[in-house]
Amino acid sequence: MAYIELSRKNYFHNLQLLTTKLGSKEKLAVVLKDNAYGHGLVETALLASEFGISKAIVKNHKEAEEIKILFDFILILAPDMQEATSEFSLVINALMTLSKAPKGAKIHLKIDSGMHRNGIMIEELEKAFIMIEEKGLILEGVMTHFRSADELSTELFWQMQVWKEIQKKSLLLVEKHGFKRPLFHAANSATLLRLGTYHDDFARCGIATYGYEEFHTAFGTFNLKPVLKLWAEKIVTRVVKEGERIGYGGIGELSCGGEVSTYDIGYGDGLFRYRGEDDLKTGEGYKIIGRVSMDNISVEGACEKVSIFSDAKALAHYHDTISYDVLVKLSSSLKRRVI
Repeated sequence: MAYIELSRKNYFHNLQLLTTKLGSKEKLAVVLKDNAYGHGLVETALLASEFGISKAIVKNHKEAEEIKILFDFILILAPDMQEATSEFSLVINALMTLSKAPKGAKIHLKIDSGMHRNGIMIEELEKAFIMIEEKGLILEGVMTHFRSADELSTELFWQMQVWKEIQKKSLLLVEKHGFKRPLFHAANSATLLRLGTYHDDFARCGIATYGYEEFHTAFGTFNLKPVLKLWAEKIVTRVVKEGERIGYGGIGELSCGGEVSTYDIGYGDGLFRYRGEDDLKTGEGYKIIGRVSMDNISVEGACEKVSIFSDAKALAHYHDTISYDVLVKLSSSLKRRVI
């Protein structure tokens, strides 16, 4: 059966690189949302916990429940207020969401510092503090998100300045309302890698922990190591003659004939649909023949198994997308094996 292989060594290497920049393991929160970017939520959480990470960030309550015994702190990015308890921390993206939070909930106010996707507006900050006091909520954190940290521009530094003003205003409101100082956090993987250091309470790193960045080459390299390798196993090998065509539409062909094998993976498993019109190869360099089917793929040769990819960036580049897109689409039904 097709499966995913996860490298403990590479994952720990990436975590060590990031925690060294931060100064401690306590300042790194690993982002495990969307099945840990396709790597497997539980498998990756176990590794992060083994390394000594105590903070995790997930998408919803279901993900939080699956890994709650492994971390001291779990932040839910898209909480359902009907499921909210004091067990987990909740991101608040709007005053409307804040109004639905149950008494005693631990909340992190997300402030719109310039991305304009979600978050409370700066001018709404005081109203939010009043609502928190009136509803008996616990303000545990104040956060934002940088929109252009991986872009070759100065926008990061403009948004960081806005963030500093948000922090100042928040601290004045904390004192006014008698709240405990909240945790401040804003940096994603790109911010930490680009700056090389970080001074807020913790950074939220996702893609870098899995071995990737999406920087312009002018930023240099960062010695990250991809954690995931996708394998497929052989179903059958056949010898095709010159001129015989393979797969849907009959567009796959070996110029001189030879061995072609069918492997147990396809776009039904989350693999992008290759149309068979160009030159796409496996990790070992074997040519993929014809179109990718829902559950099968044809490859030249007769190997018992092939590595579909060990670096998602190469496949992402071929399909004109980013590594996140390739990784997160991998089916949760694929077995994950830690080596």
